[in-house]
Amino acid sequence: MEHSGKHFIAIIGGSVAGSEAAFMLAERGFRVVVFDQKNLPYGKIEDGLPKWHVGLRNKEERLIDERLSHPNIRFVPGFRLGRDATLDELANQWGFSAVIIAIGAWRDRKLPMDGIDKFRNNGLIYQNDLLYWYNHNHEPDYRGPKYDLKDNTCVVGGGLASIDVVKMIMIDLVQKALKEKKGVEVDLFTFEKKGVTQILEDNETNLEELGVKGCTLFYRRNTEDMPLYPRKGDSPEDVLKAKQVTEKLLKNYQSKYLFQFEPLCVPKGFTEENGKLTGVTFQRVRSENGKLVETDESCFFETELLISSIGSLPEELPSVPYDGSYLDTYGEFGYQIKGYDNVFAIGNVVTGKGNIIDSKKHGREITGKILDEHFADITLSDPMEEKYSEYFRKIEGEVGDRLESIISELEGSEAHSDEEILFILKITKQLQEKVDYDGDYQKWVDNQRPVRLEEL
Repeated sequence: MEHSGKHFIAIIGGSVAGSEAAFMLAERGFRVVVFDQKNLPYGKIEDGLPKWHVGLRNKEERLIDERLSHPNIRFVPGFRLGRDATLDELANQWGFSAVIIAIGAWRDRKLPMDGIDKFRNNGLIYQNDLLYWYNHNHEPDYRGPKYDLKDNTCVVGGGLASIDVVKMIMIDLVQKALKEKKGVEVDLFTFEKKGVTQILEDNETNLEELGVKGCTLFYRRNTEDMPLYPRKGDSPEDVLKAKQVTEKLLKNYQSKYLFQFEPLCVPKGFTEENGKLTGVTFQRVRSENGKLVETDESCFFETELLISSIGSLPEELPSVPYDGSYLDTYGEFGYQIKGYDNVFAIGNVVTGKGNIIDSKKHGREITGKILDEHFADITLSDPMEEKYSEYFRKIEGEVGDRLESIISELEGSEAHSDEEILFILKITKQLQEKVDYDGDYQKWVDNQRPVRLEEL
């Protein structure tokens, strides 16, 4: 497909929202440079989706590959904003018509317990750190942190990722106990597919015989309030159905993986001995008109490992304006970055949601708005996996015929000069050469893709 050759767009972040935006723009004739801080552009699909989701991971990564292989898209891996260039350089000095930030939400929300962070990586593990280790620790060249999942682990959370976390723990604990006490080895993928209960029945044993206490998920609200099933609307029927399905899903997960669940509990304090975590105190609460009210009750949970799974925030980037934990944006839809008239944000960096579906949907919606408003003025076999897959497939929608008038407007507006285009090509090529990337996208991702557990 021939491009108009007039406008170069920079996109920072090549995963779900970034690749979606890049492909939409490229299909409409824009040149796009996608910068990603990692060698692979897959984001949470690679590092945040537990490694048993083999089929889903491969399918979604292929979709990203198909998008970023578009001839109008130039990929620059290993690029860090602030180190390799500032936002001002991209927006005002390098010649890009627009910059779109799509970095996602990778920074764990801090657990609100005074002093608890002193146990980080030694009694306290945050969700993103845990998932990165879990997905990559089997790799021969893995150099990241190493964790030991302990019996009687306490998990604080309540979303989809929290369910993945408790599944990981239960599978790991029972897998190790079966091998140690029964001499039975069961691979991760069989464990995840069959579930802990079925594996125990197959081997005529139980948690008590294996000496496994398991783990407990603590959630601050009622079971029905867990965000496990998205509402299709706000009608009383939709709300009721979402609550009913959520309760059923949680019950099924508990039955299959045998973790414990404690609702209406907020972590308040901890105990320690010789510098090591020994327990967590929870405040019992009740829900009144959507608000949490403390009761007179509390409970103590003896544990050596606390995992925080309470959500993610955007990583704070140098030279980028922030308002608290999120990018400082303005405009009717809250996607333009303050201080710039040609810098926009899409995906989790705006929404604060780590959910892949939200990121992808926001990427497509906001890209259409950027095109319309900015350039027009320029002169389940597995219930969890089924849910993820359903989310991906639901994301549709095109900017439509509006783009034709936008492109016509651009064709009549002032184009990049040859010097500006050559400068962008030159400086992005230098960045590619810095990491030994020769411009062959598919060859690059094939070579950079890590060893998969299922291949060993």
